[in-house]
Amino acid sequence: MAIQDQIPFLYKIAYKYTKHSEVADDLVQETVYKALKNESSFKKGTNLRAWLSIILRNNFINEYRKKSKYNTTDDIISYVGDNDRYKETNGGDVNLQVEYIDQAITSLPDNLKQPFMLYFEGYSYDEIAERFEIPLGTVKSRIHHARKKLKKSLSGLRAA
Repeated sequence: MAIQDQIPFLYKIAYKYTKHSEVADDLVQETVYKALKNESSFKKGTNLRAWLSIILRNNFINEYRKKSKYNTTDDIISYVGDNDRYKETNGGDVNLQVEYIDQAITSLPDNLKQPFMLYFEGYSYDEIAERFEIPLGTVKSRIHHARKKLKKSLSGLRAA
């Protein structure tokens, strides 16, 4: 599967993030550029879509952070559109929630946290099992238990 074959898939994700076709096109173009530039770091036989999705997500986050350094709402609206899920009245709540989530993940036992974080980053169950040299069922079980523990510890967290 070639990187060029994944462009429609990447565009769908980029458009979901940005809600603007021109910005989504730029995001996909930047993603493909970085993927081709760093093609040597991609391991053959692993999940190409996950790898490209991570690059796209990181590009989006980095670009959003650059844009959010400008303290005007015009800059943010031009990047993410007039979408309520991106609007925020007070960043304090979100910062506390992020810290709370980070703390919950950090408090997981290593045998649950490591597979969970790799899965969260886009690695497949098979890739995680191979990396830790454990059975596939054990990987699935550990990720399931990590999710359960996180869900329980984050149950009091309200959505922003």
